[in-house]
Amino acid sequence: MPSSYATPRELVEALERRDDAARAELWRWVREPITRLMDEILTRQRLPHARDRVINHALHSAETFLRTRPPQEFASMNWAAFRAAVLLHVAKQVSQPFGAGAGGPPGPAPLPESPLYHSAAVSLPCERVGNYWYGGDWYAGRQAPDGSLWVIVADITGHGYSAYLIASNLPAVWQACWSGRRADDLQPADLLAAMHRLLHDCLPDGVFVECTLVRLAPDGEATIAPAGGCRVLLRRGGAAQPDLLKLRGTWLGLKAPTPGDQRTWRLEVGDELLIGTDGAFDQLAEHHGVEVPEILSDVPPARSLLDELQRHLHEVLRRVPQKDDITLVLLRRRESAGRREPLGSAAANGADDVPV
Repeated sequence: MPSSYATPRELVEALERRDDAARAELWRWVREPITRLMDEILTRQRLPHARDRVINHALHSAETFLRTRPPQEFASMNWAAFRAAVLLHVAKQVSQPFGAGAGGPPGPAPLPESPLYHSAAVSLPCERVGNYWYGGDWYAGRQAPDGSLWVIVADITGHGYSAYLIASNLPAVWQACWSGRRADDLQPADLLAAMHRLLHDCLPDGVFVECTLVRLAPDGEATIAPAGGCRVLLRRGGAAQPDLLKLRGTWLGLKAPTPGDQRTWRLEVGDELLIGTDGAFDQLAEHHGVEVPEILSDVPPARSLLDELQRHLHEVLRRVPQKDDITLVLLRRRESAGRREPLGSAAANGADDVPV
């Protein structure tokens, strides 16, 4: 098949320049085999998804993958090898969820161990395809050399398998946006903005990424950057009821988040943050008719927010079907440092949405 570009490397470089002709060229190379692959999966698994939608998601997924790779990676490839590499990547993505086939249980990679912060995560994708469960939620963490712990939770527009086709590239996007960056000279909103720039014009129409990105510093400072509407639970020192923090930013793929969107609090020993996607908050609120802090009005001191929220979720999901992908991440400070900053100090940082 003749190409308008001399080499695959030139095509990848053109994709990174947002060259529309490069996208058309890529899709011309891979559309037919990707269409056959998705038709086979839809038929074999009897999936209810619109055919054109999943094919379009898979094509955008191929483009996103190439944008996360350095062009020199393809310098020695001929066109046949390039096409095979792209199709092999897509075939792995569409046939197995995060982590499957990598030696561990399916799901996002475990969060890094931190001597200063305990972390735990729960992921409940809402759609089963064959032997696996798929969803558009994803989380990841990074332990920085300066001792800070960075944790992100992301939610692709939609849910289940079709959302997973886009979410499957988020680990590569996350890694690419860290490349060459120093954590001690980086704001969470800056990292979200870098992810936005990579994803912009690369997501399907009407599809965006909602994120909560937390940086936990060694001294207990917690900086949270939102992309979209984010809800965070904050529990001080084993209190019986958490506070609900609401933050608002702009979705990745729509507009770059800014440092003015992020907020900062200080955590003392035993303080917990719980971040998650809207699937958990909405499932509980709709069933009980009240916000999550009212549901968690009497958390025993020995139980974590995650333990208690899981208990309530399991009770609800025994009665009603799961409506969306659910992801929850708990972060608790292990080590004491400094004076506790009053929760109301968030207003001094310009926060419009303080605990309610």
